[in-house]
Amino acid sequence: MVDGADQQVTLRDGRKLAYRDLGDRDAPPVVFNPGFMACRLTGRAVSGVRVLSLDRPGIGLSDPAPRRSLLDWPDDVADLADRLGIERFAVLGHSAGGPYAAACAVRLPDRVTALGIACGFTPLDRAGATAGMTPRMAKAIPMLRRAPWMTRLATASLPRQYRRDPDRAFHNQFGRDLPAGDVRALADTAARQALLDAAVESTRQGSRPLALEMRLLFASAWGFAPSAIRLPAHLWYGSDDTLTPLQMGEWFAAQIPGSTLTAYAGEGHMAALTHWQEIVTSLVA
Repeated sequence: MVDGADQQVTLRDGRKLAYRDLGDRDAPPVVFNPGFMACRLTGRAVSGVRVLSLDRPGIGLSDPAPRRSLLDWPDDVADLADRLGIERFAVLGHSAGGPYAAACAVRLPDRVTALGIACGFTPLDRAGATAGMTPRMAKAIPMLRRAPWMTRLATASLPRQYRRDPDRAFHNQFGRDLPAGDVRALADTAARQALLDAAVESTRQGSRPLALEMRLLFASAWGFAPSAIRLPAHLWYGSDDTLTPLQMGEWFAAQIPGSTLTAYAGEGHMAALTHWQEIVTSLVA
C-alpha cells in the first residue's frame, strides 16, 4: 500500500511535479486532475484503485511553468507515469481539471485507457457555453475572454484571503451561488474541511499561477476538439450544478463518440466528490 504522503518527481526539463499516490501499487491506476482552487489534497483513496492526485505547475508543491498551455500537461503526466513505471492509466478530471484530462485523452491515446470528466468545464468559446451558470459567472467569462489580463486582478487577493479565513474566502468566492445540493454536501464537516485545506494549499505559490489557471480555462482556446477523443469516456454531472451546468455534460456527450453521461438528480458541483468511489471505480472496471 502507498500511504498518500506528499511526493515529488523531477521532470525531464528539471521542474518538480508534486503528487499523492493513494492505494495499492499493483492496482489499476487513475490519474486525477483536480479543479481550480484545488490540488493534490483533493484526491482520495479508493479500494482496488491506485489514485495519483496531481498538482499542476505552480499549484501546491509543483514548480511553475508560466508559459505553459493546456496541451503541455499531457507531457508532464506521461513523464510522471514513466518515472513510476506505469505504462497505461485512466484519467479523471473534476471541474477545471476536466479540460486537462481531455487533453491527456487526445495526446496520449496509446496510454490512456479511459477518460472521466466529473462536473467538468467545456470549451467556453462555443455558442451557449454559459447557459445555466450563475449570473455572476455568465457575466464574468465573456469579460475575461475579452481582457485576459483581468485574471490577475481576479486572483490577486485570493492567497491572502484563504490564509486569513478559508471559510469566509470560500463563501465569498463560491458560497453565495451554491445550489441546495452543494449546501447539503458541504454540511458534512469533514468534506468541507478537506475542500478548504485543498483550497489553501492551492494558493501556496501566490496568485500568479492561479491567474494562469483561470486564463487557460476561461480565456484561451483549448487547442484541440473533444470530438477527436477515441477511447471510452464517462461523464458525470449534477442536474442542479450552476458552475458547470448539465448542458456541458450533454455537449461533451454529443461531441465524444460512444461516451456515457450520468446525471445526478438534485445535485450540484460537489456530485463529483459525493460519488467519488463510484466514479473512480468505474474507470477501471
